Amino acid sequence: MSRTRVRKRAVPRASTGRAGDARPPEAPAPTSRRRFLRLLAAGSAAALAAPLAAPAARGAAAPERAAPASVQAEIRKQKRQVTATLKAIRAFTLPVGSPQAGTFAPLGPGRRGSR
Repeated sequence: MSRTRVRKRAVPRASTGRAGDARPPEAPAPTSRRRFLRLLAAGSAAALAAPLAAPAARGAAAPERAAPASVQAEIRKQKRQVTATLKAIRAFTLPVGSPQAGTFAPLGPGRRGSR
């Protein structure tokens, strides 16, 4: 008994519309992996290049508006609070030999299926 190698097609034949076909006749042909990856790479390259080309196409960029004084004051206040909190955390000393706050222990393999 000899085996013959059958080569699979990257893109299957178009549907004929007969009863035994897997796809309906109006369905588009499936895309091969190579073609999909090429399309994905081209789209990614275009998306990365678009922000670089956009400012030149628009001309001069509009000047950014300054935030209102109340917003700027709130930002300054929050920055001061964060600075004070970080200073307090960094100044806190732990006693030598104190226990850890938490440890990582991996879980064993779970059961598959429904419980």
